[in-house]
Amino acid sequence: MMRTRTMNTRLVWLAPILAAAQLVGCAGVGGGPDPVLEEADLAAVEEDAPLGGEALARRRLDLDRAWRDLQGFDATMRSLVDRKDSRSVRLLDDFLGEYMGRHLDPMLRPMWQSSHPETMALDANLRFMKAQILADMRYTGRVQQVIEDIESRYMGRESMLVEYPVGEQRPLGEALEMLRESKWNG
Repeated sequence: MMRTRTMNTRLVWLAPILAAAQLVGCAGVGGGPDPVLEEADLAAVEEDAPLGGEALARRRLDLDRAWRDLQGFDATMRSLVDRKDSRSVRLLDDFLGEYMGRHLDPMLRPMWQSSHPETMALDANLRFMKAQILADMRYTGRVQQVIEDIESRYMGRESMLVEYPVGEQRPLGEALEMLRESKWNG
């Protein structure tokens, strides 16, 4: 009986202590700056700032690597479609969606690289290749978003040479017209 009474006394004190701890914990969550949010904001600012020197060279390498990756994915997709391997096409489609969302889209987000003399051609070529792959996958809405993005980023530079389709160079304006047509032909 003595033991039960001691346990009840402890439980009576335990409830207010837990309630106070919850209040202190909740107050601490919103009380100060969120370090994760601050890091994300800082990363966004760094992404938008133009690069120079070694960082610019690294960005060019990253863009070039992504270009080669997309060329390989495009060739693989075409081969799978030619072989009528629908299961593998679906798997590659899922993979490409993840690749674009996690790797390619963040790489293409900074505005500065669309106007920087050392990266603008790679940036434009990547955008056209991305649009071509999306057209092959029959994502016409996403292709239209890429077309609009290219138009806004490269406004006034319609005579700039881009590689579209792969292996052929033509002015950006002409390439955009071809891309619009291929969007529906996929």
